[in-house]
Amino acid sequence: MSTWWKSIADLDDDQKKVIALPKNGDHLILGPAGCGKTNLLLLRATFLVKAGVTDVTVLTFGRVLKEFLAAGTTNYDITNDRIQTYIQWGTQLLGANGISFQDGGDFREVRARLLEQLQELSALGKPINISDCILLDEAQDYSGDEISVICSFARQVYAVGDERQRVTEVTGGLEALELRCGKPVELRHHYRNGLKICRVADGIRNEIDSEDGMEASSRYNEHDFESSVREHSGLSLADQCAVAIEEIDTQLFAYPDEAIGVLCPKLENAHVVAAALKASKIGHRVQTQISTEGYHAFDPDRPVVVSTIVGAKGLEFRAAHLLGMESLYKFGSRQKNLAFTGVTRAKTSLRIYYDKSIPGYLARGVAAADDVVAADPLLDDLFLKA
Repeated sequence: MSTWWKSIADLDDDQKKVIALPKNGDHLILGPAGCGKTNLLLLRATFLVKAGVTDVTVLTFGRVLKEFLAAGTTNYDITNDRIQTYIQWGTQLLGANGISFQDGGDFREVRARLLEQLQELSALGKPINISDCILLDEAQDYSGDEISVICSFARQVYAVGDERQRVTEVTGGLEALELRCGKPVELRHHYRNGLKICRVADGIRNEIDSEDGMEASSRYNEHDFESSVREHSGLSLADQCAVAIEEIDTQLFAYPDEAIGVLCPKLENAHVVAAALKASKIGHRVQTQISTEGYHAFDPDRPVVVSTIVGAKGLEFRAAHLLGMESLYKFGSRQKNLAFTGVTRAKTSLRIYYDKSIPGYLARGVAAADDVVAADPLLDDLFLKA
């Protein structure tokens, strides 16, 4: 898989600067999907450890991203035991202080109870609980109070985020980090999403042809992998699965050693889709990363990953299939960010499946994909080849 950088030559100048920011002090990094924030987080952790800042922890909001990051540590000089979910970290911290915590049940209730108990522990001011640095991924998904309590357990914090990808109901995380870190460092360019996929994302946010849109800041190489967007409408979920299976079967040959994502807004739909794909001719290439089925390490021999859109935050796929997208309506104020997050998981190929209809903002984005401006030719392409 091409997700992880292989050498310093893979980074642009801004990315290099972000890794090597002063090792003392707090830093907040903001940037669009595909700008390398998750990669940079691991490299920053490696940088700190090698610079003598040894007691560092990388926190993710979700378990799927945690497993993904753990897999990525094989590419960098850092061990995967430094990576934890927020819930896992908080539970272990409480346990180390003789405080039991039950992390089962409704996630929102678990989250509220954890915050309360961490605040009580923080108030005790025990030096033994303070680490050198906490590195925080997907910082936009935390509340201001959660950020404050996390920061209270570290001498310094290094966080990355993007408000456009906030899919939780809470707010205030990035604002709390700005109060601590000062003016954020912004990464403008991204390399993940093809131009047609960028236009879908920009349509969702009503930023088509805007200098603030994803298309304007894209450095994706269309010459190597021309992007494509296609919608499949009027299909039941079972029929959506059938269509997806046929295309994925082809993509497994077209994109060898590349990950393919199959994502749903709703958890129950993800279960149905996972069962259908596992029972199909591509079943031996499928793995699930769904909360109620438990999580496990990413299997490189099973490149087709079934998850929810929320579960796939921080991940990227050469091809992404978004099934059951008619259910976006049910996510209220979060639906646009959820759609944006799902769309921007795709690097080259994006397929959107639904039954009767999708929200107008997503339909606008899909329509805009057909109006993409052709990429400028490479200078080498101007010459006839012998």
